[in-house]
Amino acid sequence: MIRVGLVGYGFMGKMHSECYAAAGAKVAAVADGEAERREDAAAKLGCKAFENVQALLDSSEVDLIDVCTPTYLHEEIIMAGISAGKHVFCEKPLSISNESCERIVAKVKQTGIKFMTGHVVRFWPECIVLKETLDSGRLGKPVWASARRLSQPATWAWQGWLGDPAKSGGAVLDLHIHDIDFLSWILGPPNKVFSTGCMTDKGAMDTALTIFIGDVSGEAEASLAMPDGFPFTNSILVVCEKGSVVFDLNSEHSLIVRPAGQPEEYPEVPQPAAKSTEAGGNVSSLGGYYNEIAYFLDCLKKDRYPEIITPEEAAFAVRLCLAARRSAETGEVVAV
Repeated sequence: MIRVGLVGYGFMGKMHSECYAAAGAKVAAVADGEAERREDAAAKLGCKAFENVQALLDSSEVDLIDVCTPTYLHEEIIMAGISAGKHVFCEKPLSISNESCERIVAKVKQTGIKFMTGHVVRFWPECIVLKETLDSGRLGKPVWASARRLSQPATWAWQGWLGDPAKSGGAVLDLHIHDIDFLSWILGPPNKVFSTGCMTDKGAMDTALTIFIGDVSGEAEASLAMPDGFPFTNSILVVCEKGSVVFDLNSEHSLIVRPAGQPEEYPEVPQPAAKSTEAGGNVSSLGGYYNEIAYFLDCLKKDRYPEIITPEEAAFAVRLCLAARRSAETGEVVAV
């Protein structure tokens, strides 16, 4: 059984712990700076609990560490895990800056450990089927795409860290990155972006609209500033030469394929049996979270490097987001 050292036992850490249990792995240790969370983890998971990642690495036997901390802490924890010879799974985004991402990618290459960033949209059940539909070629090549992800402010975040741009990068790096990465994956990476957005009084961009400029055009919209009562909204539309595909989280049919001139289709979307019992945030299903962790565990068991999302692609997603933020700040088209 693969033994996991989980760093950070907040909302996402709890989600990941459920995924590991459902996938047949054991969370053997948890590190968290909050005593109450350590006690909670030890009681629920029957694991050791430590105040920081180095204590975890020094005092427990684990095969991999899973990083579920605020973004600004990612690099330090990732590097500690790699230096200890552990495989690493890290929540997105990879890190807070391009320079930090480059250091991480270089360290991964140097050591040869298995590493993956949790770009969960690539593993979301509907998005898996959406990409399979595009890859089949039956609708022809994508012509353009549009994505939307809207949420109320992330008030569940520990000590409000998501609202601090120095710690999270704001909505662009935390929320917008989901669709920016997915569109780049299915359309091909853009070479330029143009973005506009709204800023908070803390200097964070909490609403953004980004246009991809490349071989295939696309646009993505994201907001962490929706009013109280507004439902979490997520949709992706891809228009192809011979039809279209749309994913809409809040629709009766979450995925619809419309071949040109033909009746619309509702493809079967395989859903993991695993369900979440942890409340909070804007996600209630293990869905893609289970899929990505099960995939990473399978890579470890089969001694192969993850291919669905590589360290280089995770770093490029951060580069795209930072370029989008720079475009919004300057009002100019920015090369990636």
